[in-house]
Amino acid sequence: MPKSLRMPNRIFDRPHTLRSVVGCAAVLLLLVDMSHPRIPVQAGEPPPTETRESSYVLTLPTALKIALRTHPQLGAAKAGVNSAKAGIGIAQSQYYPTLAGTSSYTRETGNFGPQPGFPFTIPESPVSFDFYQAQLSLTETLFSFGRRRTQVAQNRALYEASHKGAERTVTVIVYNVEAAYFNVLKDQKLLDVDRLTISDYRLQLEVALARYNDGVANAYDVLNSRVNLSNALLAQVQDKNQFRVDLLTLNRSMGVIGKRPYRVETIHPPLKIQFTPDQVIATALSNRPDLKQIDRQEEAQKQVVKNNQAQFLPTVQTVGSYSLDSEFFPLVYNWAVATTVTLPIFNGFLNVEQTRQARAQLTQIKFQREDLRQGVIQSVLSDLYTLRSAREKIRDARILVGQAEKNVELSETQFKVGTGTTVAVTQTERDLAKARSDLVQAEADYAISLARLKRDMGTNYDFKTMNLPKDGVP
Repeated sequence: MPKSLRMPNRIFDRPHTLRSVVGCAAVLLLLVDMSHPRIPVQAGEPPPTETRESSYVLTLPTALKIALRTHPQLGAAKAGVNSAKAGIGIAQSQYYPTLAGTSSYTRETGNFGPQPGFPFTIPESPVSFDFYQAQLSLTETLFSFGRRRTQVAQNRALYEASHKGAERTVTVIVYNVEAAYFNVLKDQKLLDVDRLTISDYRLQLEVALARYNDGVANAYDVLNSRVNLSNALLAQVQDKNQFRVDLLTLNRSMGVIGKRPYRVETIHPPLKIQFTPDQVIATALSNRPDLKQIDRQEEAQKQVVKNNQAQFLPTVQTVGSYSLDSEFFPLVYNWAVATTVTLPIFNGFLNVEQTRQARAQLTQIKFQREDLRQGVIQSVLSDLYTLRSAREKIRDARILVGQAEKNVELSETQFKVGTGTTVAVTQTERDLAKARSDLVQAEADYAISLARLKRDMGTNYDFKTMNLPKDGVP
């Protein structure tokens, strides 16, 4: 700030100086307002200097479709499902034989050194020879006493669990889009409230100026009206900034980085709540994808326990080979077939500890499942009570808006005929602005609470028909 505009703090320590400063400011503001008259703005219309940011209107069904088509988390979830599906094939591969072929060419000498039982020696020679070899081997596990079966069952359960995890991702994305959408809608309505408030304060300022010119009002009335208008303009700036921030949040929830500004379509969710506490609990326990996911994880862990127990049993394998080798062509063939039985006897208690670990992990999953179940019950009941409270707030806020509008009309009428004061008008204007803002906030809270309840019940997306919520209403 330039030095000429800086004011020492000690000035405000003296009351007479403060009154002088306020009086000068009032006169200056009055002269500015009289030399630059302002045009009144009708309620609900933007000021002359304000324009809408965009004429494009985004609907909730469109936002949900964009999110379900482009969100990166869905791509990651799909890749996880494909990975789990490949795990089933890996486990099933143990049922098939293993066929391997090798071939080699070697240039080597044929010297033979003394060996036990052959005390004689053969003279060394620098002569080298070609040696050709080709071999085909086949290995098949005949019996593993449940190892292969449990591994396949385990991977099938993990595959189903990954499906449920992907479904949970869908429900979270749908909720995030709905919550961000209704926050943007709230910001739009608050901007409309700001325009109405600014319009009211402009009219109040014009009346104060007219009364001042007629000599029935003092400079304080004009200054007070000007301050109220400035505060309303400041609130509008803050709400505009919040609107842009919430637009970015909505874009992020849809999985896009948008540059084109837009507005969202107005939606009024029905205020009738058709759920009882018992109904929301039963619905959540039967539909929640994360509950089904942990159930499949528990089944997979049971198969791990069985697989570790099968490590105590023998394994039966058969091995066959066919080979061709010689130092010159044609090569000489050989074949062999063998059956082996492998019986684990002692490996440092490895199988014992692995089984104990798997059982402990199974117990851990069971406790996690119970904790999740209790959390689901608590969340849906909390959502239901919050939803009911939000509905009551909407009804009360609508009543308060009506009462505040009547109070404003009464105070303005009294002020115009000279029986009222600017303080009363200002207070009623503030009450009306707050009532309008509270109504907008209550409507947003209700819509978001309803979306959260359906997310926590697992019903904000139908995975049987693969349909979005009807008409975009959560």
